[in-house]
Amino acid sequence: MVNYKEVGKRIRNARTEKKITQEKFAEMLGVSTGYISQVESGQKCFNLKRLKESENILEKPTSYFIDGTEQESNGYLIDEIVEVLKTLDEEKIKMIKELVKSMTSR
Repeated sequence: MVNYKEVGKRIRNARTEKKITQEKFAEMLGVSTGYISQVESGQKCFNLKRLKESENILEKPTSYFIDGTEQESNGYLIDEIVEVLKTLDEEKIKMIKELVKSMTSR
């Protein structure tokens, strides 16, 4: 579950690091200053479009705002791969295993 207070705090921290005022940030996003204040306090949340725009303006990946990481970790990627593997039949999983082994052998 996403903690909107933490997301808002990270947005505020990234904005202040870039020395962008709430007024300027609101203008850049095409929203009101009050809305930015509500987002930064965790009362409201950005939609995906505004989150992506914030990523570009504040030069931080979306993962930073959501979970505080600057980049996706290997653990995150492994979890995603496992979820995909769970949907496959045994034969495909064996093929993928052999492919991974061949890619990692030296």
